[in-house]
Amino acid sequence: MDLQKIKMIVSAGWVLTAVAVAVGANMSWPLLAALALVGTLPPLALLLWWNEPTQTMSEAINKARR
Repeated sequence: MDLQKIKMIVSAGWVLTAVAVAVGANMSWPLLAALALVGTLPPLALLLWWNEPTQTMSEAINKARR
């Protein structure tokens, strides 16, 4: 499984959990909007800042030899 799919699955799980908590707690609209704003920050950071590891020197040499 590649990194992009893992990031999408984790982000979707986080959002679904936030929605389930909001619905289960029977929150008011302003509080629900605040939770939605705060709840989207971790998945957004995950998708934008979690990059694949850089290629090591030995990986670059092996790729060039092939």
